[in-house]
Amino acid sequence: ETQKMEPITCRAAVAWGPKLPLSIEDVIVDPPKAGEVRVRVIANALCHTDIYTLDGHDPEGLFPCILGHEAGAVVIDVGPGVTSLNVGDHVIPAYTPECREACCIFCASPKTNLCPKIRSTQGRGVMPDGTSRFRSKKTGETIYHFMGCSTFSEVTVLAEISCAKISKEAPLEKVCLLGCGIATGWGAVWNTCKVEAGASVAVFGLGAVGLAVVQAAQIAGARAIYAIDMNSGKFDAARALGATDCINPSELPEGQSTVQALVAKTTWGVDYTFDCTGNTQVMRSALEASHRGWGVSCVIGVAAAGHEISTRPFQLVTGRTWKGTAFGGWKSRSHIPQLVSRVMRGELSLEPFITHTLDGIDATNAAVEALHSGSCLRAVVRYTPQPASEIASGGLRLISEVALHGGRQLKFAHASSACGCEMTFSCFLPPQHTTAGPGSSRAPSLEGGIPTLLWLSGLTCTDDNAVQKAGFQAIAARLGVAVLYPDTSPRGVPLPGDTASWDFGQGAGFYLDATAEPWSKHYRMESYLLELLPLARANLGLGKVGVSGHSMGGHGALTLALKHAGLFTSVSAVAPICNPSECLWGRKAFEGYLGSIEAGKAHDACCLIRAAGEQGKGASLPPLLCDFGSADKFMVEQLQPAALKEACSAANAQLTLRYHAGCDHSYFFVATVAEEHLLWHAKAMGALL
Repeated sequence: ETQKMEPITCRAAVAWGPKLPLSIEDVIVDPPKAGEVRVRVIANALCHTDIYTLDGHDPEGLFPCILGHEAGAVVIDVGPGVTSLNVGDHVIPAYTPECREACCIFCASPKTNLCPKIRSTQGRGVMPDGTSRFRSKKTGETIYHFMGCSTFSEVTVLAEISCAKISKEAPLEKVCLLGCGIATGWGAVWNTCKVEAGASVAVFGLGAVGLAVVQAAQIAGARAIYAIDMNSGKFDAARALGATDCINPSELPEGQSTVQALVAKTTWGVDYTFDCTGNTQVMRSALEASHRGWGVSCVIGVAAAGHEISTRPFQLVTGRTWKGTAFGGWKSRSHIPQLVSRVMRGELSLEPFITHTLDGIDATNAAVEALHSGSCLRAVVRYTPQPASEIASGGLRLISEVALHGGRQLKFAHASSACGCEMTFSCFLPPQHTTAGPGSSRAPSLEGGIPTLLWLSGLTCTDDNAVQKAGFQAIAARLGVAVLYPDTSPRGVPLPGDTASWDFGQGAGFYLDATAEPWSKHYRMESYLLELLPLARANLGLGKVGVSGHSMGGHGALTLALKHAGLFTSVSAVAPICNPSECLWGRKAFEGYLGSIEAGKAHDACCLIRAAGEQGKGASLPPLLCDFGSADKFMVEQLQPAALKEACSAANAQLTLRYHAGCDHSYFFVATVAEEHLLWHAKAMGALL
């Protein structure tokens, strides 16, 4: 209770006045009152809104104050009446609260996220009861709050309704960015404007928010994305995130405006335009560059005090819509946890925005200078280490664990030297061996290790697809077999075009080592699997391994088993791409990753089998089990089982090839044949009694 909690003295970066350097000094943080929590800030990202206020441009700016509103924190005290948070919870402070009260028409409406519950007190720099929780230790003077957050302090107090509770496994120094700018850019595209696939988009201003708009537009499927900035040095980052055209207004032909340049490229203007500058003249240009008849222009940037926007009414009469967005339309407590989950799954990337990382609150002024430099998107200042959630075993970080069919379904992250980034994988440990591996006794429970199926997923998939849809666990639990599910590509290392299509780039690594730029640094999935197997053996007690997969993963299973003799005890495939050098999917991958289709023949099962046959080694190849659905629309043009049958026949290689009436290419088919494939591998590994 409140009376049992004491004030805490900590260090904070205090803004005593506009345009003054922040003063790093001791402050006293009082206990939380009713409906409030006190939190320890782990990491804080500087946002231009903080600098906007520090430079004296904010009409609501109050001094002295503690700025900061883009952070990750851990709850250390809970005030009376708080029901949704407990000590130890991880939160992202939200300057846009969400009260969720039945009487709040704003929280109840899907049209807005602008809950007004504490807006009046938040704007006055105080907590909901009208008082501050901050005092200067040296002078005793009251210090104002900022945007309901004040995260330029090692400890701060927040309203419960301003806290988005997130997974404890999320790295706070990364997901802290979701408290403002990046989430705002994403939401402006997906929520406020609802940009549809095939639309054209123009983004004015390529700071962190503008680049987030570019990234979101690319994910939404925009066909043309025009990135506009006076600094051409930002264009590489914009292109990496999906920009198709970059325009520097200062480099246009004399007399041509940005509006004219865009209209010249599009005839009638751009479907959606976004101002991310805060400059009212640019806001007008963005509106007037939008498409006659249906163009939508969204104001994201915050203008300086007293500035107004204007345009000719004719611009609106002729069908253009002018709108604005606050925090991208996200309802903070509901949606921030969902965004965090998408980041953790690798669907959304924050790494491109973190250009500077500093340690200790004393580095806050250096972060301010970095943001002023023009080369900084987000400077993250780490105040204190995040509470350890890593398992001290081989660098594996346990992301999730759930009991399933008497066994354990686990998901891990780890740093991969092969891919040069963090990778994730999942593993099912059967009930006979639940004491194996991190999080339990960490000792293998079977001499020789646990027999294991390595399952390689297909195009567009992550490890989660097979975990949730293939139905291996119930069968594997009965057989005493583990199932290891790697991801299908690196994630979190954006490259130009890596999300432009579903059959190349993210989710489409093709289980080979790329040699062509820019893919060769990270897209090294063959080496990654050779790295993963000993890591999993050492940490999870895995033993003999059989390999299988679906579609692209079936291709990977066949080629890896053929190329690495003795690595796998057994091999099978479900609807594999058998002859990729002769199909569109494979040719696109080989040309993109390897530079030529000819180079891809070293990763083509049919070519490998034919080569073995020519050397008289076909009979010594491992027996293959391959299943196809007779209703698979990709069978003839992409999968080409007839070519596999011909190659094995010519090489005298062992092949069991089966067709299943009425089955297609989906996970329904994978689930249909899952038991037979697990039995195939269990028998080869000696797991059957």
